[in-house]
Amino acid sequence: MAQLSFTSKEEIEQYQYLKLVELLHYLKSNSPFYQHLFEQQKINVSEIRSLKDLIKLPITNKEDLQKMDADFLCVDKNKIIEYASTSGTLGHPVTIALTENDLQRLSTNEYNSFVCADGSENDIYQLMLTLDRQFMAGIAYYNGLRKLGAGIIRLGPGVPSLQWETIHKLSPTAIVAVPSFILKLVKYAKENNIDPNKTSIKKAICIGENIRNTDFSYNVLAKKILESWNIHLYSTYASTEMQTAFTECSFGNGGHLQPDLLIVELLDENNQPVPENSAGEVTITTLGVEGMPLLRYKTGDICMKFESPCHCGRTSLRLSPI
Repeated sequence: MAQLSFTSKEEIEQYQYLKLVELLHYLKSNSPFYQHLFEQQKINVSEIRSLKDLIKLPITNKEDLQKMDADFLCVDKNKIIEYASTSGTLGHPVTIALTENDLQRLSTNEYNSFVCADGSENDIYQLMLTLDRQFMAGIAYYNGLRKLGAGIIRLGPGVPSLQWETIHKLSPTAIVAVPSFILKLVKYAKENNIDPNKTSIKKAICIGENIRNTDFSYNVLAKKILESWNIHLYSTYASTEMQTAFTECSFGNGGHLQPDLLIVELLDENNQPVPENSAGEVTITTLGVEGMPLLRYKTGDICMKFESPCHCGRTSLRLSPI
């Protein structure tokens, strides 16, 4: 439902509320973790009558997932198709189990993300990232691009010489890479008399690192890339737990929420909502996840939200760089 991003805020809120009610009943029936939590905190899900009532519901955090990973699973193990894992940068890695429906949802998420970043079936994407080791983003990008109908070159991370050789041979129009590695590509090009601007690459989907300051201007890393390579950089933000991505459009004014896939709150240290243009912790509630859905999960990431419509026509919330 990518079109939901272009509807009124009232329609978005109504849709999200109905999906939230579905989620609460699903968790109450299928999640050992949330069954215990609801009982412990005497939560009556029928009392949630609008998105504003979210604040009445308990918080979940990474420590809960690390300690009680298996209790979050809402389906029998024979329904699990894929096991992904977090990077473990904030403690022990967490395993996220996905059903076939979850994988389809993940594909839709990345399809929407690539469309938001001006992708089309006429593009060819060179994937300069890990496609194994339980890395969710790798399979997400691949399946999203298949859904888009674009060409895919699964080259993996590193080896600048091979990346440039493949660019010259297959003429991709876009790359998906960590910005600091794009800078290494630029350095290799300078050292080997390669002019990046005479290649087929027109844009880069930047993952894993910020390329913008909080005012949306390019940061030092992005500026260094653009000094030598005149391509369009698109910023993204995602996490394994949310199974959803925030991607910039061509206007570069924040990562767009996909409101049919996620409810987002920004909370202060007392778990109270912060106003627009104020820093808060990204707290997510997954919509449409079957295997391991999450309710009010605090990601540990801090950013700001912007609620005014974007010039691209999307009306959904946007997030600043993390």
